[in-house]
Amino acid sequence: MTKKYSKFLPSAQNTHFEDFPFYWIMQVHAQYVNNVDHALKKYGLDNSRRRILVALQSKPNASVSDLSQMVVSKMSTTTKIIYRLKDEGLVDTYSCEDDARITRVILTKKGEEMTEKVNDLTGIVLEQSFEGLTPLQIEKMMESLKQIFKNLAH
Repeated sequence: MTKKYSKFLPSAQNTHFEDFPFYWIMQVHAQYVNNVDHALKKYGLDNSRRRILVALQSKPNASVSDLSQMVVSKMSTTTKIIYRLKDEGLVDTYSCEDDARITRVILTKKGEEMTEKVNDLTGIVLEQSFEGLTPLQIEKMMESLKQIFKNLAH
């Protein structure tokens, strides 16, 4: 480990969690999920189901595997969420014509309407979370997070 990053890592010399960048990433994420879950209660949804709905909005007819990757969730967890959404009438599933082993998922009309509603609610949470930051600061933060992701992904 180089000294260049040592002040940002937990060690015998640095025992302050608050100095560790991933501590703050996890804190921000957990608070965001709490706020989103609280807002979604009015529709009887939670963040896990919202993530699938939003992913389907951006990639219609996605496979369960695609959705699992998009929402960073295990296949078994994603499958459970999809079938719960299906029971609620928000999504439907069908076998892929080219490969029957692949299950594809689509938003129903009710699912499309719900996705619009949850996007409005989560937009409010997002605006609240960025209060006091300029668009440039948000863009720079996004660039930094993308670079960290790229570094970790290989």
